Amino acid sequence: MFTMIWIVLATGFLTIVICLAILVAPKLLRQIIDCFSIGSRLYIGGLIRIIVGVLLLFLASGARFWLYVVIIGLMATTAGVSLFFFPLRRTKKLLTRLQHQSNLSLRLLAIIGLAVWGLLAYSLLPVIAASFLR
Repeated sequence: MFTMIWIVLATGFLTIVICLAILVAPKLLRQIIDCFSIGSRLYIGGLIRIIVGVLLLFLASGARFWLYVVIIGLMATTAGVSLFFFPLRRTKKLLTRLQHQSNLSLRLLAIIGLAVWGLLAYSLLPVIAASFLR
């Protein structure tokens, strides 16, 4: 259980840091998209989504807003699994469209990411505190 919490915390912290960096410089998101568009690196992102989604589902029972954590966990797991079923060229085409969005749109996506992960971290605080007290 302790390892699961650390994996979710590390992923959440990394996501929040990346969202803050995108707010300052939206070019970072374009560079991340370039990095993951090479070859079949997209599948790494899908695997990470599946792992985080399943871990969130395990941790949801002790969360403040358990339904929110379950919904985010199901969405992450579904997105990760569905990534393996779509053709690679179609997914890369979608990423190319995202890459050509305006800076304002990319900053808005970063704000949404901050809100989602911020509420998720707040919701998981009781689980985190309970794991440290053991």
